[in-house]
Amino acid sequence: MATATTARPDPAGVPRDSLRWYAVLFSGAPDRSLLEALYAFDSELTRIVDSQSHEAAHARLQWWRGELDRIAAGRPSHPVGHALLPLRSCRGADLALLHERLVGADLDLARLTYLTWQELDAYLFRSAGALQTLIAAALAGERELTATECRFARRLGAAVRQAELLHDLERDLALGRLYAPLQALEGAGIDPLALGQRPGLLAASDFARDWRGKVRAELDALPSALAVPEQRSAQRHGMVLAALHARRLERDAAAITGRAQLAPLTRLWTAWRAALRNR
Repeated sequence: MATATTARPDPAGVPRDSLRWYAVLFSGAPDRSLLEALYAFDSELTRIVDSQSHEAAHARLQWWRGELDRIAAGRPSHPVGHALLPLRSCRGADLALLHERLVGADLDLARLTYLTWQELDAYLFRSAGALQTLIAAALAGERELTATECRFARRLGAAVRQAELLHDLERDLALGRLYAPLQALEGAGIDPLALGQRPGLLAASDFARDWRGKVRAELDALPSALAVPEQRSAQRHGMVLAALHARRLERDAAAITGRAQLAPLTRLWTAWRAALRNR
């Protein structure tokens, strides 16, 4: 049996044939284990938030706060914590960003709503931008992460998280989670209180179509955010992830429910083309 120091993180963080799996596969990283560990950490928090017991979830998130302190001190106790230890050697990795991801999980657990796009943007950074910044730092290796790469990673995280929210609109509403800004919904003539009774209303609305179009445009624009070829190559994971989510959003727009799936061959082709453009 593997010991705690040698156990690999739960592969559920990057399940085979998922969008993340293809992004990691085509990242060009010589060692993909740290990327897998970061996604395993993210997946662990998601599973905690999705658990049926609010009290148990809150206690587990509190435990992870202590584990992050142990990681910083070099004494983790969880297999994922051990897998995250190499982050301490990445020059551009700020371990405080792991705590930001925990705050994002707290917000999900509280089912917090957001009044404005600015409030949602703060959530998007904590929920995904922080994680993508750490992934970008891991891919930068021994050099410092540039300010341009930091901005790219933050934009990537925000766009990918919004693409996920749009993909899961009806599921989240059924769970009592509403992420669309309340002011924007009311401005579009949508009563937020009615969405709990008619979750399909938002997915089929002009508001959702406009939001989807804006996120798709942002994902398509991300490659131009890195003009230096060496940076584009280093951040190939992000380029592939953006291309995959853009393709799925395109399919979502054509689906009646707004929740389409990409065939494995489409995922492979999309990932390969994005990686080829940014090698």
